[in-house]
Amino acid sequence: MTTPLFHPDQLGPGSRVGPWRVLESLGAGGFGRAFKVERDEQPGQPYMLKVALRPASPHAPEEENVHGRLSREAAIHMAYDTGVKLHSVDHWPTPQGYLYFVTDYVEGETFHEWCWRTQPSAARLMDIFTEVVRQVGALHRRGVSHRDLKSDNILIRTVDETPHLLDYGAARLPGMATLTVGVPPTAPHLVPPECLEFLHEETWKEGARFDPGMPGDLYALGLLFFEALTDSYAFDPKLPYNALVVVIMAKTPAAPHVLNPKVPRSLSDIVMRLLEKRPEARYPSAEALLQALWEAAKERKKPEWQVSLAMSPPAENAPPPETPGPSALPVSPAADAPPSADAAQVPQAATEGPERAEVAEAPHAPATERAPETPVAVSSRPRRRLLTWGLRGLAVLFLALWVGLSTLPPTPEKGSPSMPTAPTPHAPEARRSSITTLLAAALCSVTSMGCPAAQVKPERGDCPKEAREAMFRVLDMDTGKGRKAVVDINQPGDQSQRGTYQDGPVVGRVVGYSWTDPTLPDGTLLYGRLWTGFEYFGDPAAMVRYSEAKLPDGRTFPVCLVLGGRDGLVPVLSGSKAGAAVLPRELPLTPVDRWP
Repeated sequence: MTTPLFHPDQLGPGSRVGPWRVLESLGAGGFGRAFKVERDEQPGQPYMLKVALRPASPHAPEEENVHGRLSREAAIHMAYDTGVKLHSVDHWPTPQGYLYFVTDYVEGETFHEWCWRTQPSAARLMDIFTEVVRQVGALHRRGVSHRDLKSDNILIRTVDETPHLLDYGAARLPGMATLTVGVPPTAPHLVPPECLEFLHEETWKEGARFDPGMPGDLYALGLLFFEALTDSYAFDPKLPYNALVVVIMAKTPAAPHVLNPKVPRSLSDIVMRLLEKRPEARYPSAEALLQALWEAAKERKKPEWQVSLAMSPPAENAPPPETPGPSALPVSPAADAPPSADAAQVPQAATEGPERAEVAEAPHAPATERAPETPVAVSSRPRRRLLTWGLRGLAVLFLALWVGLSTLPPTPEKGSPSMPTAPTPHAPEARRSSITTLLAAALCSVTSMGCPAAQVKPERGDCPKEAREAMFRVLDMDTGKGRKAVVDINQPGDQSQRGTYQDGPVVGRVVGYSWTDPTLPDGTLLYGRLWTGFEYFGDPAAMVRYSEAKLPDGRTFPVCLVLGGRDGLVPVLSGSKAGAAVLPRELPLTPVDRWP
């Protein structure tokens, strides 16, 4: 006897929602769950079904009324040309149950997943972004503001790279009452400054109402374009909330062309105008933004517009830049001086963690463009060089002594046999090796010399033939399809938190989203290993390789999978230490035919 289902959490492959049969889960949020479904009379034709996690309630606040959010999203698909056709709206399992609607199923990947995979040129990226702006403009002309524009809510269709806006649950329709608290339901680092200013004034306690509306959508588009051009955040989401609020309201991020020299200046200027603190300083409408993009597109035939925006890694043989000592820091610019990306900003960024493009971070400017150093810095340089070379000379002397001592035969203890024996922890050789090793390590740390590390790094090489056969023939895994995986299922917490991972074995798990390849289904376990101590564009990074996959049906296959892109490197987050990397709990998963 089949047990009846009463809640969307119980739905799984084979379950039925009205006339729709569930094929697989596509993911879940705080308000609803999405499933890939089909109808009996149309086998093989997929659709997307979204169901609320709570039934209708007249007492729930507007933004927490799941029934209202889903009905609004269905209404937008019905009344507006969203590029996705609405097929059904109903309740399950009873007429008073959970609201659900069914639309076309779009195979694709999120905006940032597409950027990560394709590493587009400025011209190609602008084409995609322009189409997103066109769709937002079409909503604005009908009086609709999306209010939750971000990468996760923009799907790039696989077959033709057409972007589609998703998740209209937070959208504001004409005639709808504005919220008392006018903060859109999005991540804190994406909230526009005018919303934070409204909250700071606390006039909402007296009944004042506020809605970011269309200027808020334009600001969100600026953040989206900033991240795509620079592969970094305009405002660091890992900052404490109070600090993040101050930064959003008061600090202007470094321009994209400063963070990434490959970004055309015209596109950088568009982004900076979209991120203006005052709404009236931004573009007056999406149409005005489209006009600016059209003007910038006149330059798209130039060679610099045709190269990938991915920042090139530093040359392997290039000497590391000399880190200035405390006495060599340039004097801070005057308060009324315009912001610049000179060396004066580097010390501040260096104290805020290893991430690339943090809120207070600015890249090193070329030597010819740096601000002139102060007389104090110039006069202290010979003294600092003398001290540095003196310490390095001592280091060389002690290292030579260490090598000499380590090559001497052990001194036998009285009464010991003449044949060599394995040294014990109390033997003179062990004590001598321990002392000299510690001394050398200390000297390497003090003098910043490139001493050899004891950590063993993974070897590069071709993926085993059996793994390639399993991935690309048996499982038919497409290297271009977006996938994500939990780094290690043994790390407690949920996907919204960060995890700290030690060097050593890890057990990952494939996460099923709408763009996940069904040949590597949700719940597949991945067995592998994590290493720290790498660099990614000059920043600390980790590497995770998975060599075996166990599917939910129990079958196991050898694989070659890495987290991140094909280079296998993942930048670590603030708080990371030697041998312990702080990482997001979910990261992109990429099959490779050669271990990076």
